[in-house]
Amino acid sequence: MTDEKQADDVWQRALSEIFERPHMRLDEVEESLRALNAAREDLEVYRNYFYLLAHLEFHEADAIKHWEGFKRYHLEFEKDLGRPIDTRVTTLSYFIDENKQLENPKIIEMKVFQRTQEKVILDDLTSLFNFRYFKQRIQAEMEGALHRGEELSLLIIDIDDFKHVNDAYGHLTGDGILRQIGQLIQVETSAYGSAFRYGGEEFAVIAPRLGKQEAHEVANRLCEKISEHEFVNENSNPRHKMSVTASLGVATYPQDCDDSQLLIGNADKALYNAKGSGKNIVCLFSENQRRFKRLTASIPGELANFSQSTTSIRTLNVSRGGIRFICGKDLPRQAIVKVKLEVEAQKDPVTLLCRIINKNSDVDSFVYGTEIASIGTRDRTRFNRLVDSLTGG
Repeated sequence: MTDEKQADDVWQRALSEIFERPHMRLDEVEESLRALNAAREDLEVYRNYFYLLAHLEFHEADAIKHWEGFKRYHLEFEKDLGRPIDTRVTTLSYFIDENKQLENPKIIEMKVFQRTQEKVILDDLTSLFNFRYFKQRIQAEMEGALHRGEELSLLIIDIDDFKHVNDAYGHLTGDGILRQIGQLIQVETSAYGSAFRYGGEEFAVIAPRLGKQEAHEVANRLCEKISEHEFVNENSNPRHKMSVTASLGVATYPQDCDDSQLLIGNADKALYNAKGSGKNIVCLFSENQRRFKRLTASIPGELANFSQSTTSIRTLNVSRGGIRFICGKDLPRQAIVKVKLEVEAQKDPVTLLCRIINKNSDVDSFVYGTEIASIGTRDRTRFNRLVDSLTGG
């Protein structure tokens, strides 16, 4: 687990502990919320407070306004009764009588509620979050990313040829394999986000604050872990080991979209591309290069391939959707490479993430056709300006 994920867990636990007090006094609750908010503003403590207490969803700014309104209401309530009141009592009254957000509230012990909620949001087979909860979380996480100006990646995982497992060994064996795969996905991705049973033999991982390059690296590691893992046929006697592979599609906000449904659709398109490209691979969503005309251009640059070493390259042609370049390094098809192009003299190079879609040998070098998987806004403007200049546009 990463240090950042551990820190998130610590702060979430600190927020939950507010509700474990036998009597929630306003001054104590406010002091705790202020301290948490000062330490971790991105935790959105007021939004989470009202969600945990009343199961009401607010944006953080609206939650802060409700908190201020609630405080006034609570103090007047205590003044009228002449004694301290538990904030849980006045919160219920505030949202029923004053703010009227609750119409048919239910009173339930927090631990009982948490156990009940787990049954609603967890998948029975894998114990991962279910698809119903996925739809809620992807929307909420996207809104949080938009609000904080952070990146957000979505991984969709599909087990290759899983029908053959069910046909050959039966559905009970298939269920056992899915359960083990779910556990593996949970272990490998818990440091970066939340894992879900998306449906059937499909899974998903929502990874807040994870950019496209990092998401691709996480997805590649997961792909390798699944293919290398020896799964157990729990219904054979003696039990024997089985191997399966998975294909993964990745899409990232804001490079690929600015809407949660588009993010899902784009990750699904990337997954479809992975399935059609031989399976057992990871594909990033990117615009189809074939929509753009290729223009001859010889531009020097370098290729990093996410390692410390670099390799010199030279483009043969470019388009808004991709580049074709020559270099001496042997790279696999579908690899994601970082390319830096010297498009303007005396200025920083333009940096692109490109996916290799074809390659050909050329004497002692290789010629690669790539599509642009990711490029920053400023570099996209500079790159497009170069392409336009080649057509006289």
